Amino acid sequence: MNASGRPCLVVSFHDLAPHSWEACRAFIADMREAGAPRLSLLAVPKWHDGTTIDEHPRFVTWLHECTAQGHEIVLHGYIHIVDRVFGGPIQQLMGNVYTRREGEFYQLGYAQAREKLDAGKDLFDRLGLPYRGFVPPAWLLSREARRAVIDSGFDYFTRWDGITFLRPDHDESAPAVTLSCHTTLRRTLSTVWIRGWSAWNRENRVQRLAVHPADLQYPSVRRMLAEMVKRLVETRDPITYSELADRFGASARGTATEAPSHTQS
Repeated sequence: MNASGRPCLVVSFHDLAPHSWEACRAFIADMREAGAPRLSLLAVPKWHDGTTIDEHPRFVTWLHECTAQGHEIVLHGYIHIVDRVFGGPIQQLMGNVYTRREGEFYQLGYAQAREKLDAGKDLFDRLGLPYRGFVPPAWLLSREARRAVIDSGFDYFTRWDGITFLRPDHDESAPAVTLSCHTTLRRTLSTVWIRGWSAWNRENRVQRLAVHPADLQYPSVRRMLAEMVKRLVETRDPITYSELADRFGASARGTATEAPSHTQS
């Protein structure tokens, strides 16, 4: 619950980088009209090992405008992809099929994970972008990568099934709903699933909606997401992950209008 006594809704846009800029702008407009004026925007510093976001000054300027409007920037991996998945059938299924090789932190050791986290944090710090949380691509963290995230000074990180707040240490059960829109069948099943998920989790004090750029290619999906959020905000307050962290006592390390005070390595 928040200060108003109502449960909460966190709407997040994943895979934000210059290639998905226009999709994110359209989604922000949709959500503002639906009654969710502040989103958690999950930014990737170097999408698929291409250019870093500092090579796109107009995009960075727009990110600053978003934070000034109350949106939150969240570190979302570093390159969001892996060259190779190791292990047996289960690991191959998770790494190559379920995540399409985008589970960047799924099999990392501590040193590798820490290097990527530090690179992302350093880039955001140099650009003056406030950040407090980390969301691993595909919500997958190896045990060592999880330890690296905890040691990196974030206020929280998310899993598919919930949120781990680190100051104070607290796990909040809040399964995220997300769509799969790669085929017509998947889109159809997803629209059924997403409505059922909302009803199934109606007692949770936090509900999470996670949207990816590919979801927004389809007008019917965009309309369905907007309608769903309109219904949810009738009984829930739309807030960001950082606002949730504050309600669990996390120290403020940055605001929507100032750079983060943390630069730990």
